[in-house]
Amino acid sequence: MLHNPRFGHVLVLRCVAFAWHDEVMRWPEWMIYQIPASATPGFRSRRPNSLRDGARQVLAAISGTALLGPKSGVVWRGHADVAWRLESKASREQLSPDEVAAREQEMLREARRLGVDGAQRMGDWEILARLRHHGAITRLIDATTDPFIALWFLCEDGSAQAKEADGLLLAIQRSTFTEIQQPYRTDSYPEMLRKPPAALIYSTPPIDPRIAAQRGLFVLHSQPLSAEASPASELGPVLPPSKAWPAKHQEYLARVCGSDPLTEDLGRPQFQFPDMLGILVPAAVKPVLSDMLRHNFGFSRASIFPDFAGLGEVYSRPLG
Repeated sequence: MLHNPRFGHVLVLRCVAFAWHDEVMRWPEWMIYQIPASATPGFRSRRPNSLRDGARQVLAAISGTALLGPKSGVVWRGHADVAWRLESKASREQLSPDEVAAREQEMLREARRLGVDGAQRMGDWEILARLRHHGAITRLIDATTDPFIALWFLCEDGSAQAKEADGLLLAIQRSTFTEIQQPYRTDSYPEMLRKPPAALIYSTPPIDPRIAAQRGLFVLHSQPLSAEASPASELGPVLPPSKAWPAKHQEYLARVCGSDPLTEDLGRPQFQFPDMLGILVPAAVKPVLSDMLRHNFGFSRASIFPDFAGLGEVYSRPLG
């Protein structure tokens, strides 16, 4: 469970890393849904139709989460490697919360000194969002309202080593976050620093072509947690929704992500849902899903990054 912003403290749960597909990962097993196809002999031998079955089950898990998940909705993030921690670029650079705050405030001052925010005077969060999308080191963590965008990043993003690793598609309940109010203000950033620690969400307006194409938004924490305090996520400890959940997680996750019929259920099924759920995407299925996204939905690096910087990056690569 993510840190609840209504409370001024954080419960710390030690996540024990364990082996998964010859990798060491930070995520607790109880929150991860594994597609049934991955356990079949045909899948292990990479038979094409078995891999298609696996891809179809990943899509079924996405639709189940969207249809049967929390009424407040979820936000999505795709990790090309299941071993990756949910953390910002600032945390990957091992900046402390104080160092992050100092750096981000410097960015805001410099952006306004240079006039890059234009005559309209952009709000603090709009400036930071634009800078993040152009590579700046901030506390902002990219997320999206579109699971297929997150799935594309899972399949296409990362190093050659990450492409060979199993991926993790994260669905995070929106209700675990506090919405940043009036992000267009020029004093909303220091106001965040004065408030109690909280997990926050910034629902970014379509302020540039990338954010619009990626249905982008940002999640963040006003006091990002270290890997020692919260191994899986800087947003807060990942805890089960109930005491019974870890022992019966396979059954619970299958009810949401599986394909069992709902005919006998009356009304909207009331399934328990963790604050954060992960759909494991085996490495062997990534090319199948990538082809589907490209051929049927038109997803490509150029369409996901539809600006001069993105197109330049596409054509900066060697031919072949």
